[in-house]
Amino acid sequence: MIIFLRVTLVIGCIISSGKICLGSQGDKGLVIGLWNSASFLTYTEVPEDTKSSFKNRTYYLPSPSAQITSLAPDPKNAVVFAAIGDSIYMYKKFSIWQRKRSRSIELLYKGISPSFGKIAFDYVSNNIYWCDPLLQWIAMKPAYNLNNTIYKVILRKDLNYPEGLALDPVNSLMFFSDNGPNPRIEKAFLDGQDREEIVSVGLLKVVALSVDVSNKKLYWTDTGKNTLECSNYDGSSRRVIRLVNHYPYRDIIYYQNILHVVSSREKCLVGYDVATGSWLYGKTFTNQTPYSITVYNAETVGTYNDPCSTMACGHLCVKAKSGPKCLCAEGFQLAADGKNCTDNSQFYEKGFIVHNLSTIAMHEVSSINGQEGKQFLMNMSSFMISGLAVDANAEKIYFIDSKSDSIKTLNMITGQVGTLTHVSSGSDLIVDWMSSLLGWLEAQTRIMSFSVHSETTDTIYTNLQHVNLLTINSHNGVLFWISGTSGSRSLFRGTWTRETPQIIVPAGSLGNPVSLQYDVTSNRIYWLDRSHIKSVMTNGSDTKSHIVAVGASMAFVYKGFYGWIKGDQIHFTSQTSTKAEDVVDIVHNTLSVAVFDASLQQDRRGTCQILNGGCEEICIPVANGRRCECDIGLQLQDDFTCDSNVLMMGFIVIADYSHDRILQISLQTGSLLKLPITGHSPTGIVFDRSTKTLFYSELERKTIMSTSLHGKGTTLFYRTGLAYACKLAIDYSTGNLYYTGVASETYGNSGNYIGSVHRNASLHKTLLSTLQIPRAICLYPSKGFLFWSERGNVSAIRRAYMDGTSSTYIVTKDITSPNGLAIDFTSNILYWVDGRTNRVEFSNLDGGNRQVLTTVTEAYLYNIGIHGQHLYYSDWNQPGITKIDKTTGSIVPFMSHHPELGRLDCMDIYADETVDVSPICSANNGRCSTFCFPTPSGRTCGCQDNVRLQSDQLTCQGVILCPSSLENAVLSSDCLRRSGDSCSFSCAKGYAPSTTDELLCTTEGVWNIDTTKLCSMILCPSSLENAVLSPDCLRRSGDSCSFSCAKGYTPSTRDELLCTTEGVWNNDTTKLCSKITPNQKKETNTENKTSLYVYAGAAVECLLVIIIILVVVIILPKRRNNERGNGGGSDGPLENIFTLSGKNDSKPEEDYCTLSFYIHVLNGIIIMANFPTL
Repeated sequence: MIIFLRVTLVIGCIISSGKICLGSQGDKGLVIGLWNSASFLTYTEVPEDTKSSFKNRTYYLPSPSAQITSLAPDPKNAVVFAAIGDSIYMYKKFSIWQRKRSRSIELLYKGISPSFGKIAFDYVSNNIYWCDPLLQWIAMKPAYNLNNTIYKVILRKDLNYPEGLALDPVNSLMFFSDNGPNPRIEKAFLDGQDREEIVSVGLLKVVALSVDVSNKKLYWTDTGKNTLECSNYDGSSRRVIRLVNHYPYRDIIYYQNILHVVSSREKCLVGYDVATGSWLYGKTFTNQTPYSITVYNAETVGTYNDPCSTMACGHLCVKAKSGPKCLCAEGFQLAADGKNCTDNSQFYEKGFIVHNLSTIAMHEVSSINGQEGKQFLMNMSSFMISGLAVDANAEKIYFIDSKSDSIKTLNMITGQVGTLTHVSSGSDLIVDWMSSLLGWLEAQTRIMSFSVHSETTDTIYTNLQHVNLLTINSHNGVLFWISGTSGSRSLFRGTWTRETPQIIVPAGSLGNPVSLQYDVTSNRIYWLDRSHIKSVMTNGSDTKSHIVAVGASMAFVYKGFYGWIKGDQIHFTSQTSTKAEDVVDIVHNTLSVAVFDASLQQDRRGTCQILNGGCEEICIPVANGRRCECDIGLQLQDDFTCDSNVLMMGFIVIADYSHDRILQISLQTGSLLKLPITGHSPTGIVFDRSTKTLFYSELERKTIMSTSLHGKGTTLFYRTGLAYACKLAIDYSTGNLYYTGVASETYGNSGNYIGSVHRNASLHKTLLSTLQIPRAICLYPSKGFLFWSERGNVSAIRRAYMDGTSSTYIVTKDITSPNGLAIDFTSNILYWVDGRTNRVEFSNLDGGNRQVLTTVTEAYLYNIGIHGQHLYYSDWNQPGITKIDKTTGSIVPFMSHHPELGRLDCMDIYADETVDVSPICSANNGRCSTFCFPTPSGRTCGCQDNVRLQSDQLTCQGVILCPSSLENAVLSSDCLRRSGDSCSFSCAKGYAPSTTDELLCTTEGVWNIDTTKLCSMILCPSSLENAVLSPDCLRRSGDSCSFSCAKGYTPSTRDELLCTTEGVWNNDTTKLCSKITPNQKKETNTENKTSLYVYAGAAVECLLVIIIILVVVIILPKRRNNERGNGGGSDGPLENIFTLSGKNDSKPEEDYCTLSFYIHVLNGIIIMANFPTL
């Protein structure tokens, strides 16, 4: 009967699982670590496709809130290791079938950081490895040694945030990711030696790795760009297996040509074919969250010879490049036999040193993560310790002994104490480990120094005011200190070389700090102010407040942690947390604390740790410093900058949302390069071919930016407010920008709209509102149409006039995610792509004659463009652009595979200068004051939001007009004088233009040019050849002017000069006067003499005429009067003068005869004067 039952059970197993359930042979399946509630979920087989059974078992952890961040199996010993919180646990007697009798849990190691660093198991030498992102190292320990102190940090140099980890124990290799400022994947041997970077371009956040040992392939998941990728062990043959938008996979495991992955965001388990990237299966979790995954397979555990089994190492043994190798735990050194380990110092290799007046205590570094009991105390009762500093590389502690007023040195190996120098009221001791200098404050007025090498003391700064709290950046010898009284303290910067101190944080911004520390990891200065831990960059910029430490007396920073002293305890927390996570008891009345870690006191000059190693883009740590590299499509220059030959025509411009890149792709070759432009989550993009301006929108900042292809003159064009601009389009009629605005789900559809931004005035007009989720947009200005797509309950493609009126649905059926639109202006065809149906379709402009051009499998089509005979589309699930024939839909070879790319969003094509415009709006903005919107019947004018159009249907209310009156000029009749208008002008008669520029009406309502200087008066030349203009000649257009010839010249014409409207004289001014010849000169002299006599004779004649008139008018009448009065006698005053005869009895006739005689004599004289030659 019993035999029958056993046979029945075996048959049942065969039927139910297809496998014989004997012992470990059937113990194969997936193990998934779940959160909420914490548990192991095991699938009793490894799924291969949707037909797999997906039978599962669940084992709940004792603590429901536990967070399982990583798993590593050892089927050979029926063990699963799990990273949970700050510890690594070992689940013994493990089975996929989750038999209750098999559960046994042991703590393997406590002290890892509360982060998501992965663990991995070396199944050849039985070691467990883990990444600690916050402590910035990779460590290992024997997997079955429960001694918490036996562990070894094997990699720490140049690590920023190690997270992903995978081992190939067969080939003695480890692979890890570092998600710091320059994300990369590296490999090294299992002892941490021969470290080498293998992938460094196009990574964002690689959180998990897995290996195919047989084919030497490496697989990883990048949650920053949502990719599953792979490469050879050396980084070659890299390719993207799958790009799945919105699915950041937290963990990954390779098994038999399938990648099994889990997503905590989407709460799912998915399998992908590694060769094709095809989806094979998927399972969704309703309540719990999957965070880690591994394959547990007892059937395929190979038999490997452990080379460490015969080494008899004292602490640890690894299978290194050259073979088995003994290592020692932290704080120990390998003995001469190469196997055993010795402890040369009572102090730990890394930790935190605290002190009071009579005791120095050290806590091992893992206490930062809650590890208890690791503390070393040294009695220093012979001294009165008032401050200390450490040199970890020299293994020395320096301290001020207030009892002897001296600086002492404590050798951490021998324990010996020596005196270095004497001080007076010394405090705040610091050590410059690069220059071997000690520094301290004296009497709150001086900064002093002591050279350990030369044993000399020097005064660095004096006459300081209430100085306290001193710290140093040893890499450049820069000192920082606090000076001032309470409430008015400032942070100063100085140097050992006594440069003039500078205030980097002024009084009022600093508060009342009680501790000060320069942190080499972040290159920031930290202080404690009124229970707040704050920091600032070393130049005084970027002040931050980090965490509240109520009751703290001092604070410090160590790698990814904050620490502070409160009473007799040190409180620790990770820098991503907001409260204390671990507390460690310390000595009573602790005065200060110092970090002891030799890795922080390394010369980092010339490495990636300081200013990115001087590299413009990617900095890669190497054994001797660093190596600079460039992003995709860029070339490294001699000065370690990166440059490229930017294309000016014939290209596609596209936004790489994942990497904040903007890329150019050659239409001719498909080659790729990165433009020197950095966006912040760029989404929409459009290139203005008229002005050669590139516009792109940023999702995070909710802005639209403008720049050039070379990245010069990048400026903010418009801030979109609560929504972000998803996609952009340009109306080349006006230059105005159109966009689809998408608001967060908080605002619902009411926040979604289509807007237009005035190109010159940056004014905004909402054209359509209360949409679903608008995405694509394209314009047809010559027809007055606006097309856009919407996603939502009723996804559709819609059309309206470009002023937002007359909207209509043109495609509504069998459409889900219409993400991209493009218009073929030559055939009036509308193309689009659908991200859910993965179809490229087209129709007439009214939605008629709809047809499917092609269907793309395993895709999420997002954008489409057209050039000539071809269409170009982007796919969120593939890193590149595909080119197809627009008639047949067949693929045309174009781009090579680029795994460095992320999610490609919007694109624009620039192949030639051809643009589509509205003839009305393109001419003088359609006479509209602000917006000119093309419509099928012409145009409508529009105003910015909340502004009405005036009755003329052209001008917006509040539009400022420029003056209509110009001095000596008249505006063109079509000038509307509105802001942004350009107007021509003509000059008044007699004036000519002083400039060929048109007038631009500014937003202030003034012309951009001084209108008093537009026209200048037309004047003829003032200088004549051998002639001089008359003084009264004004030389204006229309003026007639006489002239005179220069000496030695005679006029060639008697005509006056006339100034023409062209500003030239009507006669040739070079021929107005001719030079006088010798004969002309003689004749001229004779003429001159004759003229002289003529003039003289004329003068005499004039005199004679005057005399005659006097005689007639005065003398003769008086004579008649005398004759009447006294018988002809004369006794007047002229009697003697005009008496013609001395005879009193002379007759009047005789007097007239005499007078006539004298007149004839005078005439003769005149004749002789006029004709001297006679």
